[in-house]
Amino acid sequence: MNEGVHFPFDAYPEQIARKALRVNLSDLASMGARPLCYQLGLALPKSCNEEWVASFSKTLDEEQKEFGLFLSGGDTTSTKAGLSISITVMGLVKKGQAWTRSGAKEGDLIVLTGAVGDALLGLRVIQNELFSDDSEFLCDRYYRPQPRLDFIGMQKYVNACADISDGLLADLNHIANHSGLCAHLDMANFTFSKAAQTLIDAEAVKPEDLLCGGDDYELVMAVSPENIAHFSGVQVIGHFKEGQGVELHDGQGQKVNVKNMGWSHFS
Repeated sequence: MNEGVHFPFDAYPEQIARKALRVNLSDLASMGARPLCYQLGLALPKSCNEEWVASFSKTLDEEQKEFGLFLSGGDTTSTKAGLSISITVMGLVKKGQAWTRSGAKEGDLIVLTGAVGDALLGLRVIQNELFSDDSEFLCDRYYRPQPRLDFIGMQKYVNACADISDGLLADLNHIANHSGLCAHLDMANFTFSKAAQTLIDAEAVKPEDLLCGGDDYELVMAVSPENIAHFSGVQVIGHFKEGQGVELHDGQGQKVNVKNMGWSHFS
């Protein structure tokens, strides 16, 4: 995670520490793995003084206790560029039971563990590009993602999985491509948060834009129809069919064209 790219320049050390660890825990959640430990690499500019490091470290300690893992090593150095944080997290999953992106089957339902788009709106609020009466909630969704470790243990019911870091459409496209299928989505099946829906109703944002924003860290899964009864509190937003890529349709069955499906690391 790099300053000015993955978090704003004026973010507090507590916010940075919390997000840095949680986004990595989300990667474990996307494979059905229980957290074990992590290693931390820090490149610190002069602006990160002793007080900054103390606040950053205190928050990391609180977070690792909450999620049940420990710091096993790493390295620290100085840099003349901006702050850079690298976390390598390790987890445990039974042999052969880790979720991958390549296991979706034709006819599988596309299951979403929670609402998307709030983190994008939170970032726009932080950047003063958007006003919302729910700004505190939206900013919290950006800085304090919730890794969906609560779905660990559902291995036998999930055929493929990815966490939403680059945007729902972009990350779902990975599953579609690796599985050799098309992901068919219907906008009528989505439920957004109250804060997001208020902005949609006010025409301050388009609903399809919320599917491309990234930083949500919910899970998108391929689940056989006969296994969907084992899930609660999720959204069924579409299905996998023969073809390739991602197709997004409005409530009337018309195809919605999306120019940018999500975050690109090298654009």
